Amino acid sequence: MTILFAQLAAPPSGAIENWLLSAAAIASMALLAKKLFLTKPAREPEYVTKTEFHQEMKEVRDKIEAGFLRLEEAVARLDERTKKS
Repeated sequence: MTILFAQLAAPPSGAIENWLLSAAAIASMALLAKKLFLTKPAREPEYVTKTEFHQEMKEVRDKIEAGFLRLEEAVARLDERTKKS
Protein backbone atom coordinates (compact mmCIF):
# COMPACT_ATOMS: atom_id res chain seq x y z
CA MET A 1 0.00 0.00 0.00
CA THR A 2 2.80 2.41 0.85
CA ILE A 3 4.34 1.74 -2.55
CA LEU A 4 1.20 3.05 -4.26
CA PHE A 5 1.28 6.28 -2.28
CA ALA A 6 4.95 6.74 -3.05
CA GLN A 7 4.17 6.72 -6.77
CA LEU A 8 1.70 9.60 -6.48
CA ALA A 9 3.07 13.02 -7.23
CA ALA A 10 2.92 15.58 -4.46
CA PRO A 11 0.18 18.14 -5.09
CA PRO A 12 1.39 21.63 -5.88
CA SER A 13 1.37 24.17 -3.09
CA GLY A 14 -2.11 25.58 -2.47
CA ALA A 15 -3.99 22.90 -4.43
CA ILE A 16 -5.78 21.51 -1.40
CA GLU A 17 -6.78 25.00 -0.25
CA ASN A 18 -8.22 25.76 -3.68
CA TRP A 19 -10.19 22.50 -3.63
CA LEU A 20 -11.53 23.18 -0.13
CA LEU A 21 -12.47 26.74 -1.06
CA SER A 22 -14.35 25.50 -4.13
CA ALA A 23 -16.14 22.80 -2.11
CA ALA A 24 -17.15 25.34 0.56
CA ALA A 25 -18.51 27.71 -2.10
CA ILE A 26 -20.53 24.94 -3.75
CA ALA A 27 -21.90 23.78 -0.39
CA SER A 28 -22.88 27.35 0.51
CA MET A 29 -24.71 27.82 -2.77
CA ALA A 30 -26.50 24.48 -2.34
CA LEU A 31 -27.68 25.43 1.17
CA LEU A 32 -28.81 28.85 -0.02
CA ALA A 33 -30.72 27.33 -2.94
CA LYS A 34 -32.34 24.81 -0.61
CA LYS A 35 -33.42 27.55 1.77
CA LEU A 36 -34.79 29.79 -0.97
CA PHE A 37 -36.45 27.31 -3.31
CA LEU A 38 -37.41 24.31 -1.20
CA THR A 39 -39.57 26.01 1.40
CA LYS A 40 -42.40 24.17 3.08
CA PRO A 41 -45.87 25.02 1.84
CA ALA A 42 -47.77 27.31 4.17
CA ARG A 43 -50.33 25.57 6.33
CA GLU A 44 -53.91 26.64 5.99
CA PRO A 45 -55.10 28.70 8.94
CA GLU A 46 -57.37 26.99 11.41
CA TYR A 47 -60.56 28.97 11.77
CA VAL A 48 -62.46 29.20 15.03
CA THR A 49 -66.21 29.41 15.23
CA LYS A 50 -67.88 32.25 17.07
CA THR A 51 -69.08 29.90 19.78
CA GLU A 52 -65.58 28.51 20.37
CA PHE A 53 -64.17 32.04 20.47
CA HIS A 54 -66.72 33.20 23.02
CA GLN A 55 -66.13 30.10 25.17
CA GLU A 56 -62.36 30.70 25.18
CA MET A 57 -62.85 34.37 26.01
CA LYS A 58 -65.17 33.43 28.88
CA GLU A 59 -62.51 31.05 30.26
CA VAL A 60 -59.83 33.75 30.01
CA ARG A 61 -62.11 36.27 31.75
CA ASP A 62 -62.82 33.77 34.54
CA LYS A 63 -59.09 33.16 35.06
CA ILE A 64 -58.42 36.91 35.21
CA GLU A 65 -61.23 37.43 37.70
CA ALA A 66 -59.92 34.57 39.86
CA GLY A 67 -56.48 36.19 39.81
CA PHE A 68 -57.94 39.52 40.92
CA LEU A 69 -59.84 37.82 43.73
CA ARG A 70 -56.64 36.18 44.97
CA LEU A 71 -54.88 39.52 44.76
CA GLU A 72 -57.64 41.25 46.74
CA GLU A 73 -57.46 38.54 49.42
CA ALA A 74 -53.69 38.93 49.66
CA VAL A 75 -54.00 42.71 50.02
CA ALA A 76 -56.67 42.28 52.68
CA ARG A 77 -54.42 39.91 54.68
CA LEU A 78 -51.55 42.34 54.33
CA ASP A 79 -53.75 45.18 55.61
CA GLU A 80 -54.76 43.08 58.63
CA ARG A 81 -51.12 42.36 59.45
CA THR A 82 -50.12 46.01 59.23
CA LYS A 83 -53.06 47.15 61.41
CA LYS A 84 -52.10 44.74 64.20
CA SER A 85 -48.56 46.10 64.44
